[in-house]
Amino acid sequence: MNRASVIAPVLIVFVMALATACGTAAAVVEPTPAPTSTLVPVKFGAMVDIFPTREPVVNDFDEALAAQGRELFLDKGTCLTCHTIQGTSQGLLGPELTFIGADASFRREGYTAREYITESILDSEAFIAQGVERATEGLMTTILIQGLNLTDGEVKALVEFLYSQQ
Repeated sequence: MNRASVIAPVLIVFVMALATACGTAAAVVEPTPAPTSTLVPVKFGAMVDIFPTREPVVNDFDEALAAQGRELFLDKGTCLTCHTIQGTSQGLLGPELTFIGADASFRREGYTAREYITESILDSEAFIAQGVERATEGLMTTILIQGLNLTDGEVKALVEFLYSQQ
């Protein structure tokens, strides 16, 4: 064990104890969250930390329709190949969708979350949200339009599933 690996933790504990004993040592500056962020300040004694937590989920989605959409996401839609949803899929190319239901309402001004998700499925090149990584231009549109032929009902179910990801 080297000396630095012993000194660093001891120094951190000492500074924290000193700050607690003396009160707040310095003003806490909260970072400006990203436009789609839902960071919530969490207070621990005299310290304020910012942790990535989400507001309570508003369950205003049709669970049966969302279940149909989940099956499409995992099967016919082959969405899981490209997109990651924690606990559901580990995609390799497209944007991460774990919280898309919550984030979508902030992505494009004048659009509801469902409208944004629908447009993103039907015309993925129409609008690229700031900070959203894309894989290959036109790839999703080509796959969906030329390969899968999703019906309007299937698109609606898929949108409901993605909207439920809050």
